[in-house]
Amino acid sequence: MMKRKLFFYYGLLVSVWVAFSSCSALKPASADSSQHGSLSQNKINPSIASRTPKEIDPATLASQEKFIEAMKMKMLGENQQALNLFKECIKIDPNNAAAFYNAAKIFYDQKQYGDALAFAAQAGKLNPQNEWYLDLYSTLLGGTGNYKEAIRIYDQMLQLDPDNSMAWYNKAFFLDQNNQTEESIKIFNQIEEKFGVNEDVINEKVKLWLKLNKADKAAAELQKLINNNPDDLRNYSRLVDFYLANKMDDKAYQVLQEMIKIDPDDPRSNLVLATYYSRKGEDEKSFESLKKAFASPDLDIDVKIPALLSYIPYLQKDGKKKQEALELGKELVNAHLNDAKAHAIYGDILNQLDQFGDAITEYKKSVAIDNSKFAVWQQIMYLNDRINNYDSLLVISNRAIELFPDQILAFYFNGYANMQLKKYNETITAIGKAIQIGSDDKKQIAGFYSVIGDAYYYLKNNQASDSSYDLALVFDPENAYVLNNYSYFLSVRDEKLTIAKSMAEKANMLVPDSPAYEDTYGWVLYKTGDFQEAKTWLDKALKNGGDQDGTILEHYGNVLYKLGETNGAVQYWLKAKDKHVDSDTIDKKIAEQKLFE
Repeated sequence: MMKRKLFFYYGLLVSVWVAFSSCSALKPASADSSQHGSLSQNKINPSIASRTPKEIDPATLASQEKFIEAMKMKMLGENQQALNLFKECIKIDPNNAAAFYNAAKIFYDQKQYGDALAFAAQAGKLNPQNEWYLDLYSTLLGGTGNYKEAIRIYDQMLQLDPDNSMAWYNKAFFLDQNNQTEESIKIFNQIEEKFGVNEDVINEKVKLWLKLNKADKAAAELQKLINNNPDDLRNYSRLVDFYLANKMDDKAYQVLQEMIKIDPDDPRSNLVLATYYSRKGEDEKSFESLKKAFASPDLDIDVKIPALLSYIPYLQKDGKKKQEALELGKELVNAHLNDAKAHAIYGDILNQLDQFGDAITEYKKSVAIDNSKFAVWQQIMYLNDRINNYDSLLVISNRAIELFPDQILAFYFNGYANMQLKKYNETITAIGKAIQIGSDDKKQIAGFYSVIGDAYYYLKNNQASDSSYDLALVFDPENAYVLNNYSYFLSVRDEKLTIAKSMAEKANMLVPDSPAYEDTYGWVLYKTGDFQEAKTWLDKALKNGGDQDGTILEHYGNVLYKLGETNGAVQYWLKAKDKHVDSDTIDKKIAEQKLFE
């Protein structure tokens, strides 16, 4: 059903009031009565009121009882029972307008508009003085596309009560729906003459003039708001926005100058002025106006945030935009020191500029003001991981777990921090909790099992480690990281070398040119005795950056030794030592120029 704009609401007890002013036992004032139109003026017929129960007609009494029971069911929310009772009431008394009306309301609420229309029409026919009946009837007529008849009913309502503003508004609405837009505007003009300049009316007329492609007429309507209240800068701002949206920049600038004369420091004026200068290509003036707007605590922060976020796409490639964003971010937090959003948004800007330490500081200020936003905690955890500050990551993730015990990433970061700090049992506990919380992301779950596999490996629980890696590969068979680590740890233990070789080969197919993965494959080949092929893969690892890794350098030295190149082996062992390789035998190898495994 077509929606319409309503400007007034019905009272909570209207249905009861209408009902008891219109029941067959409580007749409305007759058409020739001097008191009609207003529901509150419907009177109880004194002759009926004075009768004893024995004098009341049995059919009327039965109808009245049905009606009262129906209203009771309706108030209890038992609409179907109420509807059945209203129908019984109508069957007994076909002139009961209130029963027709209330049945129509139930049909309307159930979106059975055809039935609602039929019952509402009968209610209006039986009591054409009742504005509530007429309004429901006209609403249904308009909603079902019979705009012409809806307009006629609203005219009828206005004859009953010329001050019925709801009827005026809705008549104008349905005139427009009936493609009588200019007539609709005329009705809105009459509303203005009768009730005064009103922002809602102006808004409607602006839309209608634009519908007729008459932007100048629409602008004139907005000018009325300024004329009506020349001290309210919001009205000027609306007119400026209108001019800018319709590419009437010169007129926008004229209104802007009026705004600045009223208050040179008004943040809204400066914000709009910034938009104007930006459209004209005067970037420096635009930024200065924007900065003035940001410096004011009187301008809502939610108005400022979109302007600041618009800088993000340019931060990495435009030095000037970068500096402007930093300045605006500072102005934002200075103007809104106690607003968590201000610090979070400034933190986002600093994060985008790789100023991670300063970003963490702002994010921490944000959660100190409002600790309920997990997204900000997540940023703090992510950045502490990014800068390898695992002690802080552990503290922050512990606090995040307290506040958000159902957030899977809080437990993940906690487990990862414990892993880096070599607290392997704590790692398994935290990541295990993350798995219990669950996720639809199979790759994420695979990553969790991978971390647990690493932790069990360092605890020398090889069976649990292998089981964890197997589970990880169930969830994500193409996880190159798991394939690499699993195969490497198997090779270190000299176990399942055929499986290890297959996994290492697959990891390199998935992620080519990775020195770590190439080293693993070379090392598995070494363990199988294929020294020449091992040398080929370790050569690749060294060329792809592995020459900075002590473990890869030591592995290469071992391969050279197996190939009979002792001097070359010693040279690579020395390079490995220079890179601080974690090896128990490196010094002995160098000293004795022999391989020890």
